[in-house]
Amino acid sequence: MTSSYQDDIENYYQIAEDADPAGSDEVSADLIDLVTGQPLIDADTQEQLTGITEETIVLASAGKCIPVVVTNNAKTPALINPINAQQSEVDTSLLGIPRSETALSLFSAVNIYGVNTKEWASGPIVSATYNYYRDPTEWAFDGDYGYYWRHLPAESAIQAYAFPPPTSFTYPSDDGSGRFPGGYTDGVIGLYWESRRTFRYQPGRVTGFTMGVRMSTETNVEGEIIQWGCRNAYGDGYYFQLEKGSDLYIVRTSPDLGMLKVARENWNGDKLLVGQGRTGWGLDLSKVTMFKIEFSWYGAVGASFLAYVPDGNGEARWVRLHRIFAENQFTVPSLRSAYMRMFTYARSVAGATKPTFINLYGSSVYIDGGDKGTVTIGSASLDVPKNIDSTGRSIIGINVKDKINDVDNQKNVYPVGLAAYASTDARIDLVFKGAFCRDVQYGYGAGTSISRALGSTIAVTKTGGNQLTIASGTFPDISGELSGPTDYLSGRRVKVMGTNIFNTHVTAINLARTTITTDRALPDGTTSIRLARFNASAVADISIASGVTEGAIYRKDDAGLWRMGLWPQASGVYTENSPVLWFASSYPALNFDRNGNVVGEFRLPRDFGGCNDKTLFSVAIASGGTTTTISASGVASGLTISGSNPWPIAVVAELLDGATISDVTIAEGNNIDSPGSGTISAVVSFTASGITQSSTAAGGTSYVAHKFENSLADPLSAVMVDTQGYKVIPPDTRVATYFIGAGETKQFDLSNIFGPDKMYIAGPPDSDFNTGALFVVATARVGSGIASATLNWEEQ
Repeated sequence: MTSSYQDDIENYYQIAEDADPAGSDEVSADLIDLVTGQPLIDADTQEQLTGITEETIVLASAGKCIPVVVTNNAKTPALINPINAQQSEVDTSLLGIPRSETALSLFSAVNIYGVNTKEWASGPIVSATYNYYRDPTEWAFDGDYGYYWRHLPAESAIQAYAFPPPTSFTYPSDDGSGRFPGGYTDGVIGLYWESRRTFRYQPGRVTGFTMGVRMSTETNVEGEIIQWGCRNAYGDGYYFQLEKGSDLYIVRTSPDLGMLKVARENWNGDKLLVGQGRTGWGLDLSKVTMFKIEFSWYGAVGASFLAYVPDGNGEARWVRLHRIFAENQFTVPSLRSAYMRMFTYARSVAGATKPTFINLYGSSVYIDGGDKGTVTIGSASLDVPKNIDSTGRSIIGINVKDKINDVDNQKNVYPVGLAAYASTDARIDLVFKGAFCRDVQYGYGAGTSISRALGSTIAVTKTGGNQLTIASGTFPDISGELSGPTDYLSGRRVKVMGTNIFNTHVTAINLARTTITTDRALPDGTTSIRLARFNASAVADISIASGVTEGAIYRKDDAGLWRMGLWPQASGVYTENSPVLWFASSYPALNFDRNGNVVGEFRLPRDFGGCNDKTLFSVAIASGGTTTTISASGVASGLTISGSNPWPIAVVAELLDGATISDVTIAEGNNIDSPGSGTISAVVSFTASGITQSSTAAGGTSYVAHKFENSLADPLSAVMVDTQGYKVIPPDTRVATYFIGAGETKQFDLSNIFGPDKMYIAGPPDSDFNTGALFVVATARVGSGIASATLNWEEQ
């Protein structure tokens, strides 16, 4: 010691009261030469010599040693490097590798400001002999009843909430929508949140999902399920599952190995029950808790399930709840695909007394260590420049494939560079369009449209519950237009339109054409009506080519009630007596309040419009060529005509008052579900009778449908390229704008816009998880000219 202690020695260290006294002990030790430091060897046996020596013991009892640090300078404290007494359960990876690398973040979400619909897909899963979503709103959402996939601003959470009423609504009449009579008690409602992105797998690395959740725990009804974890479309999954508010399981699903469902009492880690396990903590799922799921190598090293919970006095740590061991046990991987999506799911049943919900808070996905992995570079260019003017139109676009060599595409795409040229001053926009409307057209922009204005009113007098008499003159001759169901797929029905008249059709007209009878009672005081008839038509200017036996018809359902059909041997003039296979329609159904009163009507099969619908068609010629049958998806029976030559086959539409259809496209071929295959033709104009058409939004006859095609240069690329499209695309989803001068070629770096932690393109085109396509839209700022573009991207 060079200086004295500041105070008594007991203030610097203490020895436990029950510690055994220090001392010494004799032990056998190897002998060495003190001069050379070499071991001493027996010359005869060549073995090292040993001897008895005295060893100092600090404290005699194992486990009671207390480290002591003593300093002889009060102004210079000794530095202590604390070492955890027990290794954390996340210090090493599933592969037993110390976590010395920085995790590569693939995804993180906090949900503070709302739901990022580019990151999350959601929706209901309704299963029963009835559908709650068709019930009156005030019935399905009475009090706490209802179903929501919503944002909770006060908690920065997204929630899936299900609480079905005990019974479905009882409908007082059958309106043909399939809901009658109702009153069922076997309803099941499930709602989910699921990441649009599929998070990639990297060989030799561990993929981790972390999720902060809380959920309902006060129910006790058979059939209630809450799930949170990761899964994919193949049926693979690692997740937690809570049943009846109390029964907690860890689940692994595999299409090849089946389901492994491990009850809490069989977990091989901490069960998080009071007084049990190392933590002794009692898990309360109604409180916010962070969970972690890790897996690697297609699941061949299994998976770990962890929770972040209290461990000791005032401390918390990741605690392993269960480990699934899988190494060298199966002839196939325990996962068919190791690309997973994060998800939460809440399911409840009729008869539940409390709602079922799960709130998702902060969440993340990472690769434990690792890097960007295998990145493929792609590029697409226009072969020939396109004309541009003051109307902005797409000149090139990219989207992801549905499949790569018949394997579901799970890659993400990040545009990294854009090169553009224009012969005149031009603006270049990057427009990122979502896939709410998908398939060949993807719903981007409005093409040639057809519409029908409202018809003239007719003064009438109500002369019976279901009868109206014309005030003067006669009704139009509708005697041949009274047959067929109200879904309009066969026959013709005349719809009565007027104040408080809903889903009502004419069933009879007297010989004098002065009185009509309807299928529903008419409101008192009715003095005027309109008769909506299928007596106005439009025939597409292009037809299905000779010899084509398979294909699809796409159209955008904008508004009103209409029907579309295929007209074989389409020559001459179309009339209402022409043979037509009606393959699609919109038709009305009744809206009721909770008391059974009719309060309006809505359109079926959908009431929101604006989406491109697809109908597949096929042409089959009978053996010997005596007859030909044209069939369409969704239609119970086909149309049979004589002979073996139904071509040309035209698309025909009939519209009731106030209806609009646009963006009609014919796709020919037998591989229609792969966008870009076959021949695609856009309907530029119709031969219309009693119907108005407009092509201004499509740029007149310059309108060309998008055609996404596989890149020939790289068959394993995830990207399809559209160089054909030349359509007006609304700029409401513009993500970037650039300007170039006349005759200039400029390069633009897109890495500040797109990337794993920014925007991306992902998901099969015909999928709710598709994020949309990216289009380059060119607009001439002065006059007109030509423009060209090249897009470069990374995919992984």
